[in-house]
Amino acid sequence: MDSRGKAGIALLLAVAACGGAPREPLAPPADPTVARLVIDTRVPEEFAAGHRPGALNIQMKYGQLAKRARSYVADLTTPIAVRATDDAEAEEAAATLRELGYYDVTLPPPGDERVTLPLMSAETLRHRLGSPDPPVVVDVRSQAEWDRGVIEGAILIDHDDGPSVGPRLDPEREYAVICAGGWRSSQLASWMRRQGVENVSNVIDGMSGWKELPGD
Repeated sequence: MDSRGKAGIALLLAVAACGGAPREPLAPPADPTVARLVIDTRVPEEFAAGHRPGALNIQMKYGQLAKRARSYVADLTTPIAVRATDDAEAEEAAATLRELGYYDVTLPPPGDERVTLPLMSAETLRHRLGSPDPPVVVDVRSQAEWDRGVIEGAILIDHDDGPSVGPRLDPEREYAVICAGGWRSSQLASWMRRQGVENVSNVIDGMSGWKELPGD
C-alpha cells in the first residue's frame, strides 16, 4: 500500500473516532444479475461456519475493514455487497467503504451461505508440521510481530500486502494461514480461496496459541 493510501486510511480512522462516517440506507441491488464481491464483516468463527461463495472476510471490528479493504480490493469500481452481523453493522461497513472510495455498495442479493472455511488450532498445526505431508504456513502479520518470533519455514507476508503472496501460491498444496489471533489470517485465507486455492485453513488461535504450546 502506498503512502497516499495509508494517509487516507488514517484520515478515515480519525473520522470514525470522532463519530463515524455518514451513513446512508443500504438496500439490495437494483439489478441482482450484476456480479458482486461479497465482503463479509463478521468475526472469523461466524464466517468460517457458513458464507457466500467467493466472499472475503474483512471484519468490521478493530478497524480491520478500514485498514485492509484497499489491499484486497484495489479496483474502487468493484460492485460490492456487504454481509454483516446486523443492519447497523452493515450500514457502518457501507459508510466505511464509501469513504474509502467504493461507490457501488449494496446488501447481498438472495443466496445461500453453504461455503465453509476450515479452522485449525495451533496445536493441530504443530502436529501436522511434524507429519509426512505438512501444510505450507503463511504468516500474515507485521514486521514487528515477526521479529518477536515466527514458525520456521513460514512464508512471511505483511498484513497490509496480503494479495502479494499470490505468485507464490500453488493451488495443489495445502496451506495454513496464521496471524496473531485468527482475524487477519481469515482475511487472507478467504482471499486465497477466491484465487482457487481450495485446501487452506485459518489457524484460529494464531501465534498467540502457538506461543502457549508446551515447549514453545
